[in-house]
Amino acid sequence: MYKQLFYVALFLLSTVAWAAPESSKEQLDRVDARLDSLGEYASSTVVGKDDAPVAISGDMTVRFKHFDYYEESKLQKDDRVRTKVESALNVGIVVSPSSFLSVFSNLYLPFDFSGYFQNENAYDPNSGDFNSPERVPFAHWTDYYGVAVNENMLTGMDVRAGQFGATFKAGGVMWANASPLTMWERETMARFLSQYELFEDEKVVSTYYKEKSFAPVKEGGRAFWTNRSFGGLFLDVHTLPWDMTAQFMLSQPMDMDIGTRDGTRMLGGQPGEIEMVGTYDFAGMVYHGRVAKEKIKIAGSDMTLGVNYLGVDFEKTVIYEPEYSYKDVNGNPYITDNHIASIDVKGNLTQKLFLMLDMALSWDDSTMFNRIESTEIASNYEKGFFRSTSSTPSFGLYVKAQSKHWKPITVEAVYLPKDFFSPFGMTDPSRFRSWRQDEFYVGAGTFRYGPNMLGANLKFEPQFNRGHFDLQYGIHKQVEEGDDVINFKYNLNGRAMWESSNSWTKHKPLFNADSGNGSSDARYTARVAGTVSEKLNNQTGGLRGGTWELWDAFVPYENAESAATNNIPRHVKWNSTLVIDAGYDISHWLHTDRNVMMAVYAALSGVSTTFAPLALSETQKDMLMWSLYVQSEPAVAITPNLHGVLVFGFETFRAEQAYVRRTLASGLPTQGSSYTAAYKNGAYFYEHAPINIVQTAIGFGLDWDFTARAGLHFRYKWMTNTDQTVSDNDWKGHYFQAETKMWF
Repeated sequence: MYKQLFYVALFLLSTVAWAAPESSKEQLDRVDARLDSLGEYASSTVVGKDDAPVAISGDMTVRFKHFDYYEESKLQKDDRVRTKVESALNVGIVVSPSSFLSVFSNLYLPFDFSGYFQNENAYDPNSGDFNSPERVPFAHWTDYYGVAVNENMLTGMDVRAGQFGATFKAGGVMWANASPLTMWERETMARFLSQYELFEDEKVVSTYYKEKSFAPVKEGGRAFWTNRSFGGLFLDVHTLPWDMTAQFMLSQPMDMDIGTRDGTRMLGGQPGEIEMVGTYDFAGMVYHGRVAKEKIKIAGSDMTLGVNYLGVDFEKTVIYEPEYSYKDVNGNPYITDNHIASIDVKGNLTQKLFLMLDMALSWDDSTMFNRIESTEIASNYEKGFFRSTSSTPSFGLYVKAQSKHWKPITVEAVYLPKDFFSPFGMTDPSRFRSWRQDEFYVGAGTFRYGPNMLGANLKFEPQFNRGHFDLQYGIHKQVEEGDDVINFKYNLNGRAMWESSNSWTKHKPLFNADSGNGSSDARYTARVAGTVSEKLNNQTGGLRGGTWELWDAFVPYENAESAATNNIPRHVKWNSTLVIDAGYDISHWLHTDRNVMMAVYAALSGVSTTFAPLALSETQKDMLMWSLYVQSEPAVAITPNLHGVLVFGFETFRAEQAYVRRTLASGLPTQGSSYTAAYKNGAYFYEHAPINIVQTAIGFGLDWDFTARAGLHFRYKWMTNTDQTVSDNDWKGHYFQAETKMWF
């Protein structure tokens, strides 16, 4: 009995002692004693030396844009003032359950709050003054909804184990490249400091200004992005024995879509960030494969040898879609599938000499369908009654060499026959896909490649302290004669013009810039440029938008009668381009340690029917079009966290032989007017209207890191457009843009 009472008393005393409050010293001693075990516990949740088991990162962007055309042209008749608010949430999640495996997913949610309505007026947004609040319905989309949310998903996994490593991706946006002539993006126009993009990586403003102005990154940076975007499945086997690599892709041909299903299809062109969303069906497949051997020893250097294939296979049922428009002279539909195979070599032959070489063959598989001989509707075709043929392969060549033996010098050369076509290679001017039409570009070869082209670029890039100076010269010609259809891009104000249009659509480009206007007279007065109006072969002229750009086109007809009858002349055309990109830091002149960079970019281009080593004027012999583009962007580091930029720009396009088409209702031109040699044809008459277009821009911008991982970016630009012979196209306007971006 006493023994039991003793144990109970001992238990109660120990319980009271345990429950008694600890002194500060006792608490510190207890925590200190557990530090080792806490460290072991924390380490048990870490997979590798520097890896966390779960990582989440991303960014949130809100962008405000406002356009105000206080002197509008006919193009802006229904869209003088436009305000848009865009937002996007981008989230990336990485899970690493072991040191051999990582699983990741990206979620991109763009929001568009540009409209004010969700009602029956959405289907007729510009029908009259009573509908004023509903005049800005589609900033991103053409489905007439004011507020749009579109999810873009990407998921994948990365496996690494010794001599094997692979990354598998599935989703809406996959950026990839293979070789220049099979899967490659080429855009050598400078990405200016004033163009702050939604996709800018996380960096402080001082780094942003350094990479674009103070010490520009020329490749892999502002002016060189080699990846194409696809939606589908992609396998990158990045580690194999014997220094081998491989990649395989299965996608859909969204940006060369030839059908129109139920309104979810585009008209063609590069679709930007969103390639494939939801259950969209583009009636075809894109197949790609690449196998490469790295670290091949040649003259003591490491080279890479690759073999590539890319093919586009359209479904035959696409011919039954209502708006399918590819038919022969007999009205029978046809489908063309594209194939391209290449062998490429790249690497440093020496420490100071880099070489890239790509040799490719392209060919087509054409399928021709025959109409049913019956009384049924004309759109009926015999499913099993068709014939297929393959074209003779066409050989293309691309060479790039970079030498640093004296001063950095880069030489690029191409040979691309007229029948050479690579739908996703650098030979196709993406974001403005023109298929195989006989079209030539102002700045052809220097800025963009295309079929039927032979020539070379030479770039001289001396390096010196406190600045940069690049001199580039390109001369290119057509291999054989082609239709004189000339395309030219508005570099200075084109992007703002396109985004301010009520037909602008970021992810479904290649619309006419006036296609969203509700009234027939709210139209750009275009020069005549052929009559073909098929989607991928659109050759009717006028302003046409890509993802980030705006193009125009014309034909230099011999006279008004040729324009009226569409008698397009044919020549072997030449293009010469001279580019100067220079900048100098004058901060030491001002006795300050803050960078003050004076920068200028100038491009002089001309398209002619004979060899012209330098384009000096539109009146030059055989000159079809002449262009001068100058943009200056002085930049200053006001504080380490606040930088500013000024914008000054001038651009002009001139061509002597250009014509416009007008209705007879507008009246024939009078004697002595600026329009001459009018020619009546049916309900229209055609007038001689030389191209003498001048655009100017003055503006400024501020970039401010107002906290550690968030920034504010503001841009303003005053823009003008003067068309000396077609005053209908004159306008003046203001452009405002403000964006805040936060990373997490």
